[in-house]
Amino acid sequence: MLEFIKRERIYIWMIVFILGINLLSIGHLCKKDIPDKKAISLMTFKDMGVTEEKIRLFFESKKPSAIFFRYSLFAGFLMLMAGIVMNIFFLFGKKKILPDKIPEKKSVSWDIMDIARVTIIVIFSGYILGVAGSLIFKPSHFNMDVNLRMMLGTFFIDIIAGAVIVYFVLVKYREKLSSLGIAFESFYKNVLSGIAAYIFIMPILILVLIVSMLSLDAIGYKPPTQPVFDMFFEEKRNSVILFLTIFVSILGPIIEEIFFRGFLYNAVKKRFGVLLGVLLSGALFSMLHTNIVGFLPIMILGVLMAFLYETTGSLIAPIAVHIVHNSIIVGFVLFIKELLK
Repeated sequence: MLEFIKRERIYIWMIVFILGINLLSIGHLCKKDIPDKKAISLMTFKDMGVTEEKIRLFFESKKPSAIFFRYSLFAGFLMLMAGIVMNIFFLFGKKKILPDKIPEKKSVSWDIMDIARVTIIVIFSGYILGVAGSLIFKPSHFNMDVNLRMMLGTFFIDIIAGAVIVYFVLVKYREKLSSLGIAFESFYKNVLSGIAAYIFIMPILILVLIVSMLSLDAIGYKPPTQPVFDMFFEEKRNSVILFLTIFVSILGPIIEEIFFRGFLYNAVKKRFGVLLGVLLSGALFSMLHTNIVGFLPIMILGVLMAFLYETTGSLIAPIAVHIVHNSIIVGFVLFIKELLK
């Protein structure tokens, strides 16, 4: 035990710092007034004022946004129909889902303890950023709104996470980035494989989400707010919305796939094997991403991306899935935002 404490003392001090900040924040959080305004992400379409008539008038207009969303909706419908057809062929046909040959990958040098170390560093960095921001901006009376502060904080934390993972792989263990799955061989094939896999899973995700929502609604469960959605709805500056869209749709998925599939999944697989590695990494991915309403759909998505990573040996396919999924969600949120104007 003493040897462990001595070896991991820097991470233990980080944990002590994190716990200390949380303890100091308890009193402050208890004194905060609960806002009367209901978060937009918790509202129904009726609460928002989105009606069939409003949707019809929007699509009948000649606004560029209406034309864009009209074609996007048609493309989404085609994807859903294609997914249903693919599922029917899979269920009643003799089409194989596994490739003929799965690339062999050597065991990575890092392990589950390294996942804990990276997680502690990233969380610690987030708190340091928060403390630094308070010390710098408050005395200077520099006012930064909540949306922009949250977005920039998440952006920098993601950058730090990527940098720490690269440090562990390249410097600490002297491996190549290809051990994470960062390789561009068969790039277009892997992108197409990811898109095809997402189209296949799309009807299942929608069905599971609907069942989860109805089941939880039946027992009176009220989901928590979704800060990212509220940020999209409340933000008025086009430049910030553009940056937020790029971040959520592209940069976020890339960093998350490097962590969850390239780094975390490899360590879990090394300890528990492929099957448990796929399931556990998918469950952790879902736990850190959403509330209970979306737990099963996001876990299914996480399992799919781990499966694609395992079968292709590359992060390109799961990144393609992640980007498509996030882009569809962002597109839907922007569509509702356009209706509310």
